[in-house]
Amino acid sequence: MNPDIAALIRATQTDAVPLSLPLMRCYLRHMTTAEDLEKAIEQLPPAELARFRAWFERFDAKQFDAAIEQDAQAGKLDTKLNELADEALAAHRAGRSREL
Repeated sequence: MNPDIAALIRATQTDAVPLSLPLMRCYLRHMTTAEDLEKAIEQLPPAELARFRAWFERFDAKQFDAAIEQDAQAGKLDTKLNELADEALAAHRAGRSREL
């Protein structure tokens, strides 16, 4: 594995990732596509893959939470919840519900 790629992966194994400018340049130069990332990840030894997966799970959860928060602030969740409530009530009125 390219030592710069390995360094990037090691650097991203914590929640706080202060990437240096040279390391960021390495990232941009060496990993420009998802395919490049896939190839690098496939080369990780099992222990490093487990660490990467744990980091990515935290990263993905934070991204999801941020998107939900943004949607909530924009009022999109209220609209969606109202749509879901309307669908549920319509299904109930049509006899497509049952008591729990």
